[in-house]
Amino acid sequence: AATTEGDVTKAALPFDDRRHGMILGSGATAMVLERAEDAADRGVVPLADLLGVEVANSAHHPTRLDVEHIAGLLDRLVGRVEGAYEVDRHDLARRSVFVSHETFTPKRGGSASAEIACLRKAFGDTANEIVVTNLKGFTGHPMGAALEDGVAVKMLHQQQLPPIPHLEQPDEELGDLHLSDGTATDVDYAIRVAAGFGSQIAFEIWRRRSRSPERLHMAAYQRWLGRVTGFDSPELTVEQRVL
Repeated sequence: AATTEGDVTKAALPFDDRRHGMILGSGATAMVLERAEDAADRGVVPLADLLGVEVANSAHHPTRLDVEHIAGLLDRLVGRVEGAYEVDRHDLARRSVFVSHETFTPKRGGSASAEIACLRKAFGDTANEIVVTNLKGFTGHPMGAALEDGVAVKMLHQQQLPPIPHLEQPDEELGDLHLSDGTATDVDYAIRVAAGFGSQIAFEIWRRRSRSPERLHMAAYQRWLGRVTGFDSPELTVEQRVL
C-alpha cells in the first residue's frame, strides 16, 4: 500500500490549504551589520540597507500570535520607514518581497493567517501586490536560529525569489495573494517577519543597495587594507574555505 511516511511534500505545506503541522530543521546564518561610512571607507558596496526593525513580545499565548498587536507593529514600522526615507507604503508594497515565517501550522490560529492580516493592515489592497515567499518547506523550522534574514538580503542582491515549495492548493481563505512560483521578479525591498514561542515577534525592512556582482572598489579597498595592516602593499588571500 502507498504511504506518505517521510514524504516532505505531504508535510511541509506553507500557505497550502492542507497544512497541518510543522517539521523541524537546523542551521543558521550570520550577517555583518555596519555603518554606511565604514563600508564606504573600505571600498565595498553593501548588499542592502536595514531601514527599520520592530521587536516585541505580546505575552499572548505559548505558540500563537496576537494578530491585532503584531499587525499594529508592522503598520508602525512601515509608517516610520515612510517618514524617514520618503517612500510611499503602496509603492513600497509593489516593489517588495515578503519573507514569511509560516511554519505550515494549522489554518485556525496559525502563522499564515496572522502574517497576511499584518500585511493587509499595513498596506490595504496593495498587499496583494507583494510577492510572498517562504523557505520552511525547504529547510524545516530551525529552533532558536533563523535562516531567512540572510536569504532575504541575497534575494534582493540576486533578484531571485524561491518558490513556495509543495504549494498545490493555495488557501483561498487568505484572499488574493501573489505567492512566489520562483519566477524572476524585480524587487527593491524585503519585509521579513520572525516569530518565536511565547508570542515573540520581529519585523525588518531591507532595501536593495548593490545592483552588481562587482561590489569592491579596489583602490579604496587597498588604502583601507594598508591602513589597518600597517603594510605598504598588503594582499589578502583566502587559503581555505570551509562550510
